[in-house]
Amino acid sequence: MMSSASDARLGSLGVTALIPSPHLPTIVAEWAAIIPLVCHLASQRDDYITTGDIALLGRLSVGIFPRLGTLSGLSRLLDRGTKYLDNASTRGGSSRKVWEVKWGCVFPCANGAACSTISNCLRFRGGSASRLQRMPEKLPSKSRIDSSGSHERESLSKAKNEEFRRYQILHVYQLRRVPKRRSIRDQFDQLRLSLSGQILYFFIFVSLSVLFGLLGSYGTATLIACTLVSELVALNTNIYRPSTYLKNNETYDACMLVASHENATEWHLYIGDRGIVDTLLNKPMFVLPDGPWANLASRWFWFANLLQFAAMTFVAAQKGWDGVWMAVLLATHWTLRYTLYGRTLARDWLEREGVEARVASFEFGGRYAMIGAIQVFSRSAVTRWMDDILVPHPRREAWLRSLRGEEPMGELDAHDTRWVESVSEAALAAASILKETFETFGGRDAPTPL
Repeated sequence: MMSSASDARLGSLGVTALIPSPHLPTIVAEWAAIIPLVCHLASQRDDYITTGDIALLGRLSVGIFPRLGTLSGLSRLLDRGTKYLDNASTRGGSSRKVWEVKWGCVFPCANGAACSTISNCLRFRGGSASRLQRMPEKLPSKSRIDSSGSHERESLSKAKNEEFRRYQILHVYQLRRVPKRRSIRDQFDQLRLSLSGQILYFFIFVSLSVLFGLLGSYGTATLIACTLVSELVALNTNIYRPSTYLKNNETYDACMLVASHENATEWHLYIGDRGIVDTLLNKPMFVLPDGPWANLASRWFWFANLLQFAAMTFVAAQKGWDGVWMAVLLATHWTLRYTLYGRTLARDWLEREGVEARVASFEFGGRYAMIGAIQVFSRSAVTRWMDDILVPHPRREAWLRSLRGEEPMGELDAHDTRWVESVSEAALAAASILKETFETFGGRDAPTPL
């Protein structure tokens, strides 16, 4: 199961390599050759992830070993423009819906991948991912009045109904402006984008491509050369920030609820600086170029995707050291991707744009308690935003009047009356916790839309 001495001296084209390689076990050659082709293919979420990376970086980026199909996605991005972005934001089952609490409108999240990455970064950085606060369902004043016997009866009632509950998780992000700063990694990235950095990048990758060519690993050498040209094309394709980027065109703070769909159990509430929240959820975060260079770059990425496909399938067919070196290149790419992207990319964006957040996570006993707490907390007079989540019904209207401190009108039976009282108290108790936690929120209320 070992390659012969003559095979070791031959490259993947069957030509004697200038730098001969040692013997290679056949099982290693077979195994390494198929890893990149099996494990490194673009999925239906690749466009979604690519747009998120571009939104946070503010430029195109290829990396040292893009997934097979990623370069094709960049070609379609430059060729189709906004049509591509409209589809990419909701591709791969990752669409998010936004409910604008202050105005009552509902729309898909415009920057789903970027918003998700930033949210995860904020939760894990603040430690709220492991801390979940259970919301009370009784107002403090009423809890003191209740007798011990009523508490005992209530606990028995809760125990019976516990299994029928559908708990709701709400993550709240209060965003605000802070002085801008740059991380060490971001400063290093700026150095790499400079002319001297691009020259050094070109020299290193050309040297690697030549070295693998001398070793007879022509597939890996071709892949590195293809990646080098693609990265240089990407770096010289200008991506612009729109004029509305992080700008607030209103005079009040934001309050927007986000979830994957109306029947979700995990929700995200974004409050605070409207310019930041509106940019993340509603406005485009980057503008694509047009003109001759954009068309040329689109054609190159399309050709580079074919060249990468040819190199990876060639290595899978020929095996040998070419497959081993390509697997090593893939492992290096995964290491750099894990280190420099994901939450690291989001953290750099937050520091570079001067954005900070206070984050807290809460667990509600039911959906009415959560939606009611948000409604009271927002101090908005608009209720139509919740129509898709809680269908309009006379009992809902009585509940909303109760939240406003009004007497419920209409004919309600004893069961509905007790229900309205219970969920209203739970919502008001939770709203008081939200106000205590985010006491600086709400200085600028929204006008009531007509």
